[in-house]
Amino acid sequence: MKKKIFCFLIVSFLLVITFSIFSYSKEINDTISLSINLFIKNVFPSLFPMFVISNLLVSIKTPKFLGNIFKDIFYKLFKVKGEGSFVFFMSMISGFPSSSIYVKDLLDKKLIDIYDASKILTFTFFSNPLFIINTVGVMFFNNKVFGFYILISHIIGNILTGILFRNIYEPINNVKNISLKNSIKDFYYDINNTKIFKELLNGIKKSLNILINIFGIITCFLIITKIVTLKLNLNPFISSVLSGILEMTTGLKSITSLNIAEETKLLISTFFISFGGLSVHAQIFSMLDDYKVNYFLFLISRLIHASLSVFICLFLYKL
Repeated sequence: MKKKIFCFLIVSFLLVITFSIFSYSKEINDTISLSINLFIKNVFPSLFPMFVISNLLVSIKTPKFLGNIFKDIFYKLFKVKGEGSFVFFMSMISGFPSSSIYVKDLLDKKLIDIYDASKILTFTFFSNPLFIINTVGVMFFNNKVFGFYILISHIIGNILTGILFRNIYEPINNVKNISLKNSIKDFYYDINNTKIFKELLNGIKKSLNILINIFGIITCFLIITKIVTLKLNLNPFISSVLSGILEMTTGLKSITSLNIAEETKLLISTFFISFGGLSVHAQIFSMLDDYKVNYFLFLISRLIHASLSVFICLFLYKL
């Protein structure tokens, strides 16, 4: 019965959104233009090179190499296999939703199991550092220091979240001890036996397909956000908060333009970035639809991550 009611509500909501598109045709056209602009200027340049590079790195078994180096520290901190370090470092550089791509690659190669994947996703949810500092700090706040406050809070919050979730699944610690010398030797062998050009072309093709999917989800959520805020006719503050929960970038731009205290804007922006928005959540789990990764665990981890980031940012702001 509950499932039928839920399905009915979802269908009703989608019908309202569909019919509203005709009522707000000008606003929807502007939103689609915004989505295209956002994708071309921000999403594609930051994610496409990283996706291609990561595909090459996976093909030469870099996750296995890093896993041998970082296995002890990642097991002690997060109780996951050392291969999780590859997702951690790559995601920190490229930003979300890239962690899902790297996790999927490791799952496909059977380097981690579904329980490792669920835990790795709790602490590898990074926004692009350049986006936080340059776009949010410089463009939205006109204050680069605020960008660094958010970035530091975001990273520390991620790590603390991973530590809090380390015991959520009982890990299988069956990692073989391999010396650093043998790891380097194996890595060199893997590089020499990989068809780099073939993997490069495969990476480009795969990355373009992923980015088309991401563009579609961003556009859908931007349209939903626009229609919901227009339909409900909310005050600017509530509208900005709702926008940030649905689609992060829209919410950030909206909340930082309001005439409210700088501290309030900073803390809400920090929450938006560490929560990511439901649009980013949808992007991440669309990449992992072949695997039964626990979304509820991911959602709870994002709320905890966002809350921790806000407290850390407040501490930095008050210093």
